[in-house]
Amino acid sequence: MARKTVISKVLDADAQDGIIEFPQNRTLYADQFTDEAPNTDEDREGFKPKNMKEVFEHYQPNKNGIALETEDGGAVYENFEFKSIKDFEDEQLIAQSELLGEKKAKIDAYNSVIRQLEKNKTLRNTLKDDASKENLKNALKALLSELEDAE
Repeated sequence: MARKTVISKVLDADAQDGIIEFPQNRTLYADQFTDEAPNTDEDREGFKPKNMKEVFEHYQPNKNGIALETEDGGAVYENFEFKSIKDFEDEQLIAQSELLGEKKAKIDAYNSVIRQLEKNKTLRNTLKDDASKENLKNALKALLSELEDAE
């Protein structure tokens, strides 16, 4: 049996209009997504949005100075803007952040190497033998040196 979540904001002790049903297949974000103080009821009185796009355009939520930790333990401060619900997804947050983008690129590169190791039987066998492994390491170092000189 499906369960329903009820969200209530009682406007008056006798009022029934302050209770709404919230469907289970929806997500409710309740947090302060700006660095500004929350609006008062007077500020919101004339604003009657018809859709989420209007809400985002009106409030323009953003977070400034979010501390992200670098690989060496330092901190980088970045700003995030939210123009739609989709901007809260991992991919959109990564797209807005230079640091997260670099980390994702490294993770993707490592995953690519892992996939190659899983598929390439010759390479796996080479890594098992110490002499072959050392030869491969030297060849990769020479290739890296050559690539660095080309820059």
